Amino acid sequence: MKYVSHLLLSLCLFLSLSNQVWSQDVFSISEADGTVGFSGKHVGMTFKGEFLRWNAQLLLPPASAAYVNAEFDLSSAQTGDSTYDETLPEGDWFDVENHPRGVFKSNNVIESNRGYEVEGELTLRGKALPMTFILVKESGRLRSEFIVDRLAYGIGMESDPEAEWVNKEIKLSLDIPIPN
Repeated sequence: MKYVSHLLLSLCLFLSLSNQVWSQDVFSISEADGTVGFSGKHVGMTFKGEFLRWNAQLLLPPASAAYVNAEFDLSSAQTGDSTYDETLPEGDWFDVENHPRGVFKSNNVIESNRGYEVEGELTLRGKALPMTFILVKESGRLRSEFIVDRLAYGIGMESDPEAEWVNKEIKLSLDIPIPN
């Protein structure tokens, strides 16, 4: 009888832990699923673009170890303007020869009434800085817009260190499906 009760207790514990692990699915998404865009102003005129190659992994709350991690290929940045598209990969801007990827790694993801509050580090040009944003739940999607200070990452420091031509605040935007 003692053996049966231990077996039942072990089975119940296994099922409860297994259920938790199975419900904590990691979702992988990429440019096929959504967009990672950017925008700013150059001599007073707005420019927009997006990264054509990126991927992300999400494990969202209520998972106990929730995270949002992403990597994007900086050489895939496209604006539709040949001047920008040729300049962005150069050493003064993204420096893709030495820093081909941008990376975001979260260290905290909290569910809120609007969506998910995400804190972590964004690494560009080899420099990691803290970044916080909210992924807003909207029409079956997760969307976010937040500002990146290009000068803090050393982007465009040779040609425009005072942000006279290109504003220092570049808006990043995310639009991805809500994982099921």
